[in-house]
Amino acid sequence: MQDKGKEMNNLVQIEPINKTYTEPEMPQLSDWEIHRKKTYIAFRKVVGFLYTKHSYGATRRYLLSILLPDKILYRWKPYQRGGCNRCGLCCKIVFKCPFYFESDTTTACMIYTSKRHAPPPCVVFPIDPFDLAEVQREVSPAPCPFYFEGQPEHPTTWGAIKAEIRSEFGKRVDKLKESFNSL
Repeated sequence: MQDKGKEMNNLVQIEPINKTYTEPEMPQLSDWEIHRKKTYIAFRKVVGFLYTKHSYGATRRYLLSILLPDKILYRWKPYQRGGCNRCGLCCKIVFKCPFYFESDTTTACMIYTSKRHAPPPCVVFPIDPFDLAEVQREVSPAPCPFYFEGQPEHPTTWGAIKAEIRSEFGKRVDKLKESFNSL
């Protein structure tokens, strides 16, 4: 125990370089501008199918974030470690995202915190190790700080969907058995 106490005393608090952090002055976007930029992003992703694998991964992330129930979509979150360091590399893979804001002191997304306009694939990133590996391949050698330790009971998306269907089917069968037994 004494060794741990000595180690604790040797820790040094690292302070940020810029002690007076202020929120960046980002341009305000109207709903029309947001929808116009989202249309541009969709167009670029479709065109990207012709020359990059990343567009397939981006489409996968979009479809999974829209279609899957939260129980399946967030099954990897307890195993996720690390956090976003706001480097913006994932916002500039195939093209620079029009919502990506970069100044001399910071980077930010202009709509990430907006509940109404936040892009679902960006909010749930990374969904699973496959998703993270696909993005990591594109931004290498700069490492993305996200990683996973361990895995859920059903690590593949299709396996989790099948398990959920079996579970729901089993509940319905049990309800039918109960209703027949009560007669």
